[in-house]
Amino acid sequence: MGDPKLLDTTQIINGIAVLLSFFVGYKYALKKHDTGDVSNNASNSTVAREGAASALVEGLFANIGSNYKMVLVVRNDLKMGKGKIGAQCGHGAVGAYQKAVRRTPHIVRAWENTGCAKIALRVESESEMMAVKRAADANNLTTCLIRDAGRTQIEPNSKTVLAIGPAAVEDIDRITGHLKLL
Repeated sequence: MGDPKLLDTTQIINGIAVLLSFFVGYKYALKKHDTGDVSNNASNSTVAREGAASALVEGLFANIGSNYKMVLVVRNDLKMGKGKIGAQCGHGAVGAYQKAVRRTPHIVRAWENTGCAKIALRVESESEMMAVKRAADANNLTTCLIRDAGRTQIEPNSKTVLAIGPAAVEDIDRITGHLKLL
C-alpha cells in the first residue's frame, strides 16, 4: 500500500490537527460563553467557567451516534396526486421545522448534522392520522398538521399531512413504527 512510515506520519499529523482543532474550539467556546461576571473571588469565576465549559462539551458530544429524522404522515384515502402529495409534504416539513427551531433548536442542529432525514408514511383515514398526532403530542414531539385550502383536488380544510419531528429516530419510531411507507 505504501511506505508504512509515511502512513504512520500522516496519521500522527491528522491526530494532532484534530486535537488542535478541538482545543481551539474549546477555548473559543469558553471565551464566547464567558459571562463576564466581575467577581472578587477568582476561584468562583474559574469554577463557573469550568462548569459552563463542561456542560458545553457534554452538549456538543451528547448526540454523537444518534440518528434523527422527520416523518411525514400522508392520508392515503384522499387519493391525492403525486404533485399534491409533494406540495402538502413540503408544507408539513417547513411548518414542523419552523416550530422545532423555536422549541428544540438543539435537536434541529443534530438533525441537520445527521443529514435531515425525512420519511413519508401513509395512513388510511383522518382518524388514524389524528391518533398518531395525539400520541406524538403526548410524547412531546413537534408536530405540524396541514389542512388544505381546497383550491384544487380536495375539499377545503381537509387534513392532508402530519409532520412529526425532527426528533430521535427511536422516539418517532415508537409512534409511527407500525405505519407503512408511502
